[in-house]
Amino acid sequence: QDSKPNQVVKVKLAQVDPFTLSDVEIQANGSLQFSFTNIAGGTFSALAATNLALPLTNWTEIGGVTEVSPGQFQFIDPQAANHPQRFYRVHSP
Repeated sequence: QDSKPNQVVKVKLAQVDPFTLSDVEIQANGSLQFSFTNIAGGTFSALAATNLALPLTNWTEIGGVTEVSPGQFQFIDPQAANHPQRFYRVHSP
């Protein structure tokens, strides 16, 4: 019989911090850009919908959010000009 000592491994999962989208601006080409800060290395996706009241399951994922420097995130929606009204959310897995 192989005898192995018991091992305890503690894992602490990083949680994303609540945040607000900031630096929202329409680019000259009609793209919409926004930024936010959160934990460095976080993974986020941008979602969009034309109706704010839709359940989250009906929002469309429109792309990944880029970490431009540690803890600083940015998203650009190049299709924003094609949607006269569009709401945005950011989702973390």
